[in-house]
Amino acid sequence: MPVDSYAVRGLEKSFSGVRVLHGVDFEISPGRVHGLFGHNGAGKSTLLRIMAGACGYDSGELILNGRAVVLNSPRDALSSQIACVYQELRLISQLSVTQNVFLGRELSVHGIRMEREMRAHTARLLEEHDLPILPDALVRDLSHPQRQMIEIIINLDRNARYLFLDEPTTALEVRRAEELLAGVRRIAVEKQIGVAVVTHKVSEILDHCDDATVLTGGVVVYRASTPRIDKNEVVDAIVGKKLEEARIPHTPFSASAESNPRLVVKNLRTKGLRGVNLKVYPGEILGLYGLVGSGRSRFCRTLYGMEKITAGDVLFDGVSCHASSPSDAIKRGVAYLTEERKKDGFIPQMSVLKNVVLPMLSRFRRFFLLDDREADTYARSVLSRFGTQGQLSGPIQSLSGGNQQKALFGRIIAQNAELVLLDEPTKGVDIGAKQDIYEVIRGMARDGKCVVVVSTEEEELLQIADRIAVFNNGACPEETLQAGNLTVEQLRMRALSDGGARPGSSPEIWK
Repeated sequence: MPVDSYAVRGLEKSFSGVRVLHGVDFEISPGRVHGLFGHNGAGKSTLLRIMAGACGYDSGELILNGRAVVLNSPRDALSSQIACVYQELRLISQLSVTQNVFLGRELSVHGIRMEREMRAHTARLLEEHDLPILPDALVRDLSHPQRQMIEIIINLDRNARYLFLDEPTTALEVRRAEELLAGVRRIAVEKQIGVAVVTHKVSEILDHCDDATVLTGGVVVYRASTPRIDKNEVVDAIVGKKLEEARIPHTPFSASAESNPRLVVKNLRTKGLRGVNLKVYPGEILGLYGLVGSGRSRFCRTLYGMEKITAGDVLFDGVSCHASSPSDAIKRGVAYLTEERKKDGFIPQMSVLKNVVLPMLSRFRRFFLLDDREADTYARSVLSRFGTQGQLSGPIQSLSGGNQQKALFGRIIAQNAELVLLDEPTKGVDIGAKQDIYEVIRGMARDGKCVVVVSTEEEELLQIADRIAVFNNGACPEETLQAGNLTVEQLRMRALSDGGARPGSSPEIWK
């Protein structure tokens, strides 16, 4: 083991008597990017939290630059030049970018803050990392990708020598993800920073990795360094079987001449949408694609009654369908899987089982009382389809991010809605579970439901969708693309045209 590195040796960790890490060895070195892969519940997040000082462990040791260390808190880790950027960001939204950059380390002379100097320093940081953001901008007004980049550069500015990134590209479309990862690699090499990236997106990260490790059930089952890293071996280690064997064949949908669309959207306008036109037929899966901020998610929120329609019309089965609120949308047979699961997807302290049946509790009322046993039994049967791991009777916030996503998808199934809106349905979900979710989505379409899927992953849309509608700056023409005739490159080019950014430009990360 190089003296100049950060590693764990023989790490063991249990929660409530259940072993989640079994003698794990893991190491990152300055100037190198290390990809950490594994299915949901494999132990990746636990390992990350231990190495970042946010979680204790039962046995083993942490070795920093050749010496054993004890980290009792993230503050201890930061003082040792170890930092972590979690998937759920820790910025304070009410403060400005400058205030977040200098939080807890404000510059002052004789008790007077040096506002001009802090602002100038922040401006230099933003310029250095090519972020078109003003130092005085409030974090709450920034997009998720922008906030994510801000947190990364804050940790770099605090002289972190070892940096952990937890699912850093989840909220980014592919082009922005590529830019971020290329930037991370450049920083790692130029500033000799050791970077560990926890991710489910194998193809996206491998080109930027020097080392790769796969965890399964808390055990290291694969470890390699360039040039010996093999994508197929990484995938096989994650899912435990050949990826091609896991794929479900998809027969493209084709509307007959007699078919009538179930969903018709005519010139829909809101505060952020400027003309959306599309149709979805029974038995069809319509994919929505576009750059971050193009209006895909806003469109779904509008159909779910979360944003007010100012003009245009939405027809479902020939009847006007303008939901005034989420509860109204549910009554109208609309189900919505939100991209921001922790913001508006579930109630953190409520059990996993109750979160699954939350929109349909009336089904389990008996004489004004809730039949908990029946509700829980039904929820368990739904979740079993995805192999959801964790204490299902405990609070949903105790599950890993991927298992939380499975629970929310279980809710969609439980609702049995006629109009299904899925915003990033496989966010944070491992490769094997993705195939299960794809088959469930196709099953909904085969049942005649109206299915709309938003995804930043082009390959996912090309695999799951029948047609794809492309959003540009809040607008979507009725013309759509047949997924079976498209390549990833063609889809990207379509998103960058018609009012979007042109190839080679470096536009702002839109909100």
